[in-house]
Amino acid sequence: MDSGSTKHVNKRKVLQYIQNKQGHSRSDIAKALKISKPTVSTIVDELLEEGWIREKESEKASSSGGRKPFRISFNENASYIVGIDIGGTSVEIAVLNLTGKMIRKIAFDTQKHIGKDFIHTIADHVNHLLRESGFEIAQILGVGVGVPGITDVANGIVIDAPSLNWKHTPLKSQLENLLHCPVYIDNDVNVAVLGEWWKGAGETNNNMLMITLGTGIGCGLIINGDLYRGASYAAGEIGYMVTDKDAAHKEYDQTFAGYGFLDSHVGGPSITKRMLHYLGESDKASENWSAQKIFQLAIDGDEMALKVIHDFLSHLSYALINVISIINPQQVVLGGGISKSMGSFLPYLSATMNKHLPLQTEVSITTVEDVSLIGAGYLLLKEHDSILKV
Repeated sequence: MDSGSTKHVNKRKVLQYIQNKQGHSRSDIAKALKISKPTVSTIVDELLEEGWIREKESEKASSSGGRKPFRISFNENASYIVGIDIGGTSVEIAVLNLTGKMIRKIAFDTQKHIGKDFIHTIADHVNHLLRESGFEIAQILGVGVGVPGITDVANGIVIDAPSLNWKHTPLKSQLENLLHCPVYIDNDVNVAVLGEWWKGAGETNNNMLMITLGTGIGCGLIINGDLYRGASYAAGEIGYMVTDKDAAHKEYDQTFAGYGFLDSHVGGPSITKRMLHYLGESDKASENWSAQKIFQLAIDGDEMALKVIHDFLSHLSYALINVISIINPQQVVLGGGISKSMGSFLPYLSATMNKHLPLQTEVSITTVEDVSLIGAGYLLLKEHDSILKV
């Protein structure tokens, strides 16, 4: 390794140490990383000049009675990141600082803007958000994007996203041309599990699943501390799982063309359709029957709503049984819009799972607010080749 490469590696090590160990001195860093004090001092000076860190004199003198040491901390506002969560129902966009703190966010309806100008619409909303937040694009490190479909992460191409009518769409290059900054994309559930890994259950679990319940269903996998994407970026596409072979032989309504069996039985629109079917109402009444409303009616004891939700829970529980049997995670975390209504039904879900599994697995609902937007920001930090390392 040449001297330039060694210096870059050491610089990343020092900055990563400062990110994780706030308030240490130059001597502390040199001792911990086994790098010479002069080298650490030179690196710290560079990081200070570049704005990545701050250095402040300690309020207490050293234990030896000498002069007060200078303490170093990471500058979480040295740059900013944009996270985008593209969903089948809405698109959310946020500006975050380097520790994932939300600065500002906006949202707009997905289906109203689907078409040839959809990517331009997303870029326009990003630029509007930055202006409203008082930022210029030069202050943005880059953009992370979650997409509801199979994505070729290496080439930045959306292979298939049924709810967006996208097939082989070069989202990364198109957004980079419009926004003039680095863009990284991934499946929306992978992005969500990264958010949970960064700020939630990942703090104590190296093997975990995140199941997102919204327009459809998806699964993000952290295995031995790493995001698992699969051989062709399609790991976790459990929306295509069959949880009732008899029903699968029959025709069933797909939420969107290309959606799988499970997508079409546990997604929000499928819950609404089932309720309308039992009530004998037409699809035109769907606006009055959101999944959230049906869950609340079930909680209140409405027999029709309970029938719909128990059907939903049956499909979901057997899907979880199958996935857990293969992956053996420490924990399963539920996310997505529907998960917010599921607190009262977790005992039912767990009881069904425990009946068929040899080992119990904890199932919980995420407590990380805006987990997908935070995960999109983490995706950028994880993938982008910069001095930062997460």
